[in-house]
Amino acid sequence: MTAYPIPTHLKPFLTPLGEKNSELSVTGVIRCKCGHLLFTPYANEAGTVAAAKCRSCGSKILLFHAGRHGWDGFVAKAGYLYDLSGRLTAMDTCPHCRQKTAFGLRVSITSAGRQDFIDESELTDEDGNALSEEDWVNAFDSFRLDVICAACGKSTDSVIDIETA
Repeated sequence: MTAYPIPTHLKPFLTPLGEKNSELSVTGVIRCKCGHLLFTPYANEAGTVAAAKCRSCGSKILLFHAGRHGWDGFVAKAGYLYDLSGRLTAMDTCPHCRQKTAFGLRVSITSAGRQDFIDESELTDEDGNALSEEDWVNAFDSFRLDVICAACGKSTDSVIDIETA
């Protein structure tokens, strides 16, 4: 069974779609623990933090935070990423049909793979803390969030599209 680069914090929520997923990339939808697929997405203006609120049960999910996730946040501990100021703004109106609505969420993540993580990190983070081979999924290279309008079905690509390494 091929392992996908699904970060630990997204494992309960990210359901891979299609047959093109591999150790180097995965694309899937976000599903709340309650099973619902529609959310109100949130992002900061810089595109460095994304979250979602389930439209059924109200649960909140942190999708991405550049100061914690990806190679720069998880392994390199890039200090400048920890203070990611800026209010998260809700996306509750479709830019295509202009209706106030919920959105489906599609996430794409790329990775250099497990062996690259082991070789490059030498299984320690920038602060000298030990990492395990299983942590490779948290040291991904890029994160992309697209939203799909529940009213008109059109996709708004790249609400967030960021390299993390």
